[in-house]
Amino acid sequence: MYLGLENGVALVTAASRGIGRATAERLAAEGMTVIAAARTATGEPETVGNGSIVPFAHDLTDAEATAALVDTVVSTYGALDVMVLNTPGPQIIPALDAEWDDWSAAHDTLLRPVVQLGTSAARVMRDKGTGAIILLSSTWVCQPAAGGVLSASYRSAASAFVKTLAGELAPSGVRVNQIMPGATGTDRMRGIVESKSGRNGTTVEQEIARVVADIPAGRWAEASEIADVVAFLASARASFITGTALAVDGGAVRAAH
Repeated sequence: MYLGLENGVALVTAASRGIGRATAERLAAEGMTVIAAARTATGEPETVGNGSIVPFAHDLTDAEATAALVDTVVSTYGALDVMVLNTPGPQIIPALDAEWDDWSAAHDTLLRPVVQLGTSAARVMRDKGTGAIILLSSTWVCQPAAGGVLSASYRSAASAFVKTLAGELAPSGVRVNQIMPGATGTDRMRGIVESKSGRNGTTVEQEIARVVADIPAGRWAEASEIADVVAFLASARASFITGTALAVDGGAVRAAH
């Protein structure tokens, strides 16, 4: 399917690995210049297909730098057509064990950057009359899991923010959507599984089997499958889709209800 994204400029945050990296690769393969912002980003621009990935060192917990990031991209590359709001996952911790410092740290990773970058991108795109903003969230917004109180709480707030933004921006031609990935085979997911294995005295394979048992599709996702959905929602093929929250989880959330 032709997506018509070539020659556009995208900003993807938390893009050094996992779903963020897969998204950067997918958009670049469509011919976009992708600014891949990450705390550990280094190196020179990388050619991918007809596009490129430009590493950009950026720490989302730096409020001042985050407030200026969109303007920096626009002034350097002349446009911002796609904004992918991706954030690192917070620590896994039971609700009763979470201290206020844990909540503050998760807020500065999961919510504040989404509001700052989403607002900045929205203003640029509104003035231009076109653009797509996509939040990468989690199915924990719909179905919190044990230990996921920080993620579920702040991602739910971010979800409400982008839903509101979608309604305000629709008349100007800017689309705002969110994707809620389920279990995905990223380094973070593998780390969670290994941690559970250590706590429960089980093997990693046993813990993976427990995760997969709750997924009707019988497996977890690959990061590239989430990235494919991002690319579609970013494109003109999704021109009449805004304000939606799309679960990409092999049927797990529906099965949980």
